[in-house]
Amino acid sequence: MIIMDMLRQAGIDRMDAEVLLAHALQKDRTWLIAHGDETIPPEAHAAFTRNIARRAVYEPVAYITGEKEFYGRTFCITPAVLIPRPATEGLIDFTLDRFHGNTCDTVRSVDTGIVVCAAMYGQLTGVRTIVDVGTGSGCIGITLACELPDLCVIATDISQEALSVARMNARRHDVNDRIMFRYGSLLDPVSDLHDPFLVVSNPPYIPECVVLPPDVVRYEPHGALYAGQDGMDAIRELVQQAHAHPQCRGVLLECRAEQASAVHIA
Repeated sequence: MIIMDMLRQAGIDRMDAEVLLAHALQKDRTWLIAHGDETIPPEAHAAFTRNIARRAVYEPVAYITGEKEFYGRTFCITPAVLIPRPATEGLIDFTLDRFHGNTCDTVRSVDTGIVVCAAMYGQLTGVRTIVDVGTGSGCIGITLACELPDLCVIATDISQEALSVARMNARRHDVNDRIMFRYGSLLDPVSDLHDPFLVVSNPPYIPECVVLPPDVVRYEPHGALYAGQDGMDAIRELVQQAHAHPQCRGVLLECRAEQASAVHIA
């Protein structure tokens, strides 16, 4: 069967089908589109058929392929970590703007109902350390390490599996010498830090009552999604710990739009 026919008969979202077939062929989507009349080799056909079946029961494409692009870089992804989303790229831009002195806004919309916001406790002058709380795949801390080569990053998580994925991604992007990985909850792993730092985080912020799509709720780690009745359990504790830490200069985080005002009083 040729590529265009296989895509047409896949029975799943067209873009998902293109990504999965490109993965099976070990090509990119640009190549796929340009070679629609080529015959699919038997082994690639079999792999694509298996992957369609997995996607048909809502398994996320990123878990099937084992990777996801974020801020122009490809990250290894496993079911131990949350899949990076475009909205979180807005948190990267927000952080870079802060360090480059391009913004002093405290709330910025990054997606429908999703914002990034800031609770600042001091100037960023002299800050050379970013603490990525709940690092997951490491996409935030690693991206910031790549974009801000003069800074160091401490990445924390309560999942050893997630930290293993993040370490792999740090090596992949050649920043493992500037990122320290620490196991523990929120800011507990940096309680002994004596240098000024900025917290950047995409914490769990979904209220327990919210019904998520099946590909999210069935497969992604709930600990990285849900945070109590109002979705504020992790944010509230993180901001309180940050405010109490003598070296913390502020917190930049992603949350729901209705949660942003509470960040400043948490």
